[in-house]
Amino acid sequence: MAENNTIEILLVDDELINLQNVSHFLEHQGFQVATAADGNAAVSLLRQSHFDLVITDLKMGDIDGVQVMKTAKELHPEIEVIIVTGYATVNSAVDAMAQGAFYYLPKPIKLQELNTLVMRATEKTMLRREISRLKQRIKGQQGTTQFIGQNPAILELKDSIAHFAQLDCNILITGETGTGKELVARTIYELSPRAEKRFLPINCGAMTEDLMLNELFGHEKDAYTDAGGMKRGLLESANGGVVLFDEIGEMPLSMQVKLLRVLQEKKIIRVGGTQEIPIDIRILAATNRNLKKEAEDGTFRQDLYYRLNVINLHLPPLRERRDDIPLLVNYFLAKYSQPNGKNINASQEALRRLQEYDYPGNARELENIIERSLALCDGSEILPHHLPADLSKNVHFHIPAIQTSSSTRQNLEENEREYILSILKSVNGNKTQAAKIIGIDRVSLWRKLKKYKKNGIDVQ
Repeated sequence: MAENNTIEILLVDDELINLQNVSHFLEHQGFQVATAADGNAAVSLLRQSHFDLVITDLKMGDIDGVQVMKTAKELHPEIEVIIVTGYATVNSAVDAMAQGAFYYLPKPIKLQELNTLVMRATEKTMLRREISRLKQRIKGQQGTTQFIGQNPAILELKDSIAHFAQLDCNILITGETGTGKELVARTIYELSPRAEKRFLPINCGAMTEDLMLNELFGHEKDAYTDAGGMKRGLLESANGGVVLFDEIGEMPLSMQVKLLRVLQEKKIIRVGGTQEIPIDIRILAATNRNLKKEAEDGTFRQDLYYRLNVINLHLPPLRERRDDIPLLVNYFLAKYSQPNGKNINASQEALRRLQEYDYPGNARELENIIERSLALCDGSEILPHHLPADLSKNVHFHIPAIQTSSSTRQNLEENEREYILSILKSVNGNKTQAAKIIGIDRVSLWRKLKKYKKNGIDVQ
């Protein structure tokens, strides 16, 4: 996520003292702040400059805060807007939020509460922009490796990949199944000076020892029965390129000896031959096993382990970087829906459930879930019932909070009901649109309205 000093905020208020006080506070928090003393000045700045967030007063003399918000979203669809006003009513809050406000904040402003809202809103803006960039990359760079993530651990990993890709050293890539080890290897290859040559992934767990020997090193004519001619091996065919030994922990000990010699001598001998053939390849290896422990226990060659582990890149499991799940969800949605001419998104409730799941299969499992959900979806949104049943356990309804004065505070259930009915009224009874604004699926909204009607409450 961006640092505070890279986040630009437009602050709009026709009360000069409020404008100065809030601007000073936000600048003290490390944000870059531009100010406008009226709606016209705000619109002019929005047309000239880039902003990550708008904080605007609602009631102003010329152009009000809702108009400023509409202009901001027309010019920059991904931007978020916080509405601030001294005219604090539930109806104006509902109206502002229904028209696209991120939050509604009454005066006098509580500065720490404002700071929390600013962080939440800018995180949402940055996420939308990253998703937009990913979609553009999918459209314009089909076939290029996509390594997705903004989690600090992933950002650090990306920096390491960019640095070590330029070096010609061996790299051991570790991480659980499905975390993207081959993707990391491909990214290293694409960023390396060897990118014009071949990238060769070899699954060490998919071949018997004899087959692996023949496939890797090739054979001479008449080396064995049915060997009618000379065959070049995979290592020889990848000369000048990058070879990935995936699931390296599955390689038999006898083959580990032969691979060690390749790493040391940079030469191979075909099966049945005597001539040493020089090869120039870069070796990457990947595993979901603890090779260090296996080397200590003698089940993996210690000398080969140290040869491979010149650099170690570790991929964290998806459950340790849940903040990347929305990016991955939108990337996979674009990947599988756009080629069919569709533009399908995930509903807020579906996205929340996806973020709460632990993913034993990591990003690969998430990709499979999205592909399956798209197959079941016949609309423009992935909804909770499109997701696997395991993701639907222990999920509760969440209602966005609304600021009200102490005289209008109600218990949670009554406040929830008032909010839902107000949203429904603001969209003229359109249940699909209301459910989208509230952040639940249409079925959940229908159940709540049925409950209200059963209790004698008018839901029309």
